[in-house]
Order: sequence, then structure tokens, then C-alpha cells
Amino acid sequence: MGLNFTGKNVLVTGSSMGIGRGLSKCFAESGANLALADHPGEQERLEKWAEELKRTYGIRTWTFLADLTDPDGPERLHREVTETTGEIHTLVNNAGICWFGNFSDMPLERLEKIVLLNCLAYAKLSRLFLPSMIERDDGGILNVSSVSAFQPVPTLAIYAGTKAFTQYLSEAVRSELPKKSRVTVSTLNPPFTRTHLIQDAGVPLDFIPVKMSFMSVDDVTREGFRAFRQGKCRFVPGLHNRIFYCGLTKLMPHGALTWATRLLTHRLSDVIPRSIAVLLDGSK
Repeated sequence: MGLNFTGKNVLVTGSSMGIGRGLSKCFAESGANLALADHPGEQERLEKWAEELKRTYGIRTWTFLADLTDPDGPERLHREVTETTGEIHTLVNNAGICWFGNFSDMPLERLEKIVLLNCLAYAKLSRLFLPSMIERDDGGILNVSSVSAFQPVPTLAIYAGTKAFTQYLSEAVRSELPKKSRVTVSTLNPPFTRTHLIQDAGVPLDFIPVKMSFMSVDDVTREGFRAFRQGKCRFVPGLHNRIFYCGLTKLMPHGALTWATRLLTHRLSDVIPRSIAVLLDGSK
């Protein structure tokens, strides 16, 4: 039997845009009440989205503003959410940031924020919400990871490293759960999907891994939501993505994998004539 979210309270971080927005819609469609959290800079967008979900699906919604890179950001969010909503059945750790470019050129401030948000905030929020789930033997944590968790990714070195951290943390915590526990800890591993995260990081739209995805945010979130509801440990949306990232990359010798990642982590226009790249991209 899959997870039942009807009438349950679900917290989604980074919920006003992209994958967080798509996942919150999936939970709303399933009858969950939603605690929607995002950065203070997204207040207007977040409140509009919460009101739309409430009106469309007849659920309860709450909004919370938090900078999870603050020293006590995760603790403050946990306290505010539990005081306002009571019990949180499911935590969705989705908020994240990225940066595109050579590691040697990366601003130290950006490096620190990526680690604080993508690693420490996920770990803290999971640690804070998990004990009550175990105690009542019901609930779940969905950590939004990435296909970049499965191999090094040049030009996205820190981002891929943080997602590998999230991946192995999630799988280890899942293994620590009591035998026959009804608590689920899972990861959603999207391919490189065109979202605000990708745009904010400066990832070019003709970056080969982005071009290889062939999936919309809606496709990614709907497949990912179904997999989480079924209790799967980790899930890569799209059959072609699963074959490549969960199959071929595991079978390739390390040297061959390193060569392949170096080849693929380029702009399309870097490896084929620009005139052809423009035609393939469908833009001028």
C-alpha cells in the first residue's frame, strides 16, 4: 500500500517555482494540506501560489519565509511550522541553488551558500522532523537530489558534490529506520531540467545534459511523486535517463566515465558548428 496524503500536512521547501511548485501541486491534488516555504524574496509569488492551491483543491495552506542558509534558519522554520500546523506528515526538501563554471573561478560566498542550503539545511530539517515520524510510525521525507549525484560533473562540481551528499545521507537514514517501518525516506533524482535553479546558476540552455533530458517540470514532478508515494528508495524520471544514469554510468570503468563526463559537460555549440547548434536549439 502506498503513502496516503489525504488530510495530512506536507512541508515543501523552495515551493514557489520549478520542481517545488510542481511537487506541491501533486500533493495538493492528492488532498494534502500544504506548508509552503521559500526565501523571503519570493514572498509575493509564494502567497499567490498558496492561495491558488487552496482555492483550486479545497485544502489548507500556510506560507513560511525562511533563509535556510542562516545559522538557525532550519531550526527556526521547524519551530514556526510545527507551532502553526501541528504535525508534519511529510517533509519535502527541495530548496537548492547551483553555480555553473570552473571550480577555480567560483565565488567563495556562493560556494558556502550552496553547501549550507543543499547539504546542511537538508540534513537539519530531516533530523528535526524525522523523530516524530518514527514515533507515530507514519510519514515520509522526500529529498530532491539529482542525476548529478551519481558521478562527478565538471562545471557543476560543488552542486554535484552536494547532491551526492544528499543521496548517500538519504539512503543511510532509510537503512536506519526500524524494521517494517511505515516511514519512507526517498530521493527524487531529476535530470537537468529547465528551471529557475538552472537559469540562476548561469547554466546555458544548450548545455548538453540539459538538452539530453527531454522532460518538462510537470513530467519530472508527476513521475517523481508517484514513485515517492509507492515508497521507492530513489527515482530518476524518464526511462532514457534511468538507462543512462542508473545503468550505463554504473557499468562503465571509472576512466571511461571520467572521459564521458568531460565530453558531455559542454555547450552543444562547443562541440558542433554554431549554425547547426542554433538550428537544434530552435532559437536564433
